[in-house]
Amino acid sequence: MTTPKAFIFDLDGTLVDALPDIRANANRALKSLGYDFELSLKETRPHVGGGAQKLAASVLGKAMDDPDTMALYHAFADIYERHPADFGRPFPGVIKTLQDMKHRGIPMSCVTAKPAKARVQVLDKLGITPYLSAALSPEDGFAKKPAPDMLYECCRRMSVDAAETVMVGDTAYDIEAGFNAGCMHVAYCEHGYQPLPPQFEGKVVRLARFDELLKLLS
Repeated sequence: MTTPKAFIFDLDGTLVDALPDIRANANRALKSLGYDFELSLKETRPHVGGGAQKLAASVLGKAMDDPDTMALYHAFADIYERHPADFGRPFPGVIKTLQDMKHRGIPMSCVTAKPAKARVQVLDKLGITPYLSAALSPEDGFAKKPAPDMLYECCRRMSVDAAETVMVGDTAYDIEAGFNAGCMHVAYCEHGYQPLPPQFEGKVVRLARFDELLKLLS
């Protein structure tokens, strides 16, 4: 079997357990706009995946371009810049796996729907930045996942082809982006925030533990 030459990771739900920060910042944003309800962790989970604007629309039950959605989205994004990683931590095995891959000379990148300024702060604060060749958000000028654009740009920066790369994520957006880019493998993290859609069963590499990725390099 051909060995992958590079890895591309989603961020929230894949590398980092950001759910506590997403919940806290969503509740701060809701309160700042006068809403009289808060989200529990369980209530927050279904809204995660697809970016902050989608989260705002989902929480309010309104259209993506509704003025109330946009107000919550901007409040959430602004607050997230001030509280990027108060509670979040890398999932078990993530740092050790990244260290192992870097030691082997495997380039790695991150593609996320998280706002760019918050992404930079999270990766820096949690010690992930030194392992990455690139990290991109839609705000950097690329279409959101499941479009393959950010994956292609990461491959360009890592000097590899998508067909030599593994895409690792926890949502349908990540999985579809990997397939759309023509990645060698698409891996699904079971520790993430969304269940594996039935149509992808048997088509992805399921990861009960993050360090199982290293088996692809054996």
